[in-house]
Amino acid sequence: MKRRRLYPRVRVDARGASAVSQAGGMLLVETIRATGLDEGLSGALAPWRKPGSTHDPGKVLLDLAVSVALGGRTPTHPAGRAGG
Repeated sequence: MKRRRLYPRVRVDARGASAVSQAGGMLLVETIRATGLDEGLSGALAPWRKPGSTHDPGKVLLDLAVSVALGGRTPTHPAGRAGG
């Protein structure tokens, strides 16, 4: 069985204006992936996933946690968005 990845691999690009926050976010995402927290949380929340649903509850929860860790204040105010 092919292992499914919830997060992409890290790619370095020095052209970004906010490279520090992006680097911190990528480090956090890579840590989540490397420790298996993404797959573990997805497996633990699998019973709550409705058949035919599009979104993985574990990934949604981790995306929200990463957004808050990077400075987002609410789900409608993701970190890194202009005006923030």
